[in-house]
Amino acid sequence: MNGHSPGHPGRIAVACFVAAGLLAAAEAHCDDLGRDVAVLGLAAAADLASTRYGLSVGLREGNPVMSEPAVSIAVKAATVAGTAYACGRLRRDGHPRAAKVLRWTVAGLWLGVAGWNVHKVGGMR
Repeated sequence: MNGHSPGHPGRIAVACFVAAGLLAAAEAHCDDLGRDVAVLGLAAAADLASTRYGLSVGLREGNPVMSEPAVSIAVKAATVAGTAYACGRLRRDGHPRAAKVLRWTVAGLWLGVAGWNVHKVGGMR
């Protein structure tokens, strides 16, 4: 193929586990805005990294809008910022639990996509 082994989804899995550890650390040691940005940013990064790796070994992007790296990074960054802002508003309006649910729902969706990408790369063997 292209010199690197697509049969190494283990590397991506390790990176996802590291990201999960960083997410847990972010949850414990940041103020609210920092926690929101750290959790969402790391989850978005796991999705972006696993997607880019999958594309480099022959997978196809399911969403044509996100096929350009610059567009996918911009969309993720805007979503991180918008979600962090919404979480802050929810907390200010007396809904801290709803803010946490929103943060972890968005992060969970991105981590789920990263996991799916790892699964698909592993199935290419």
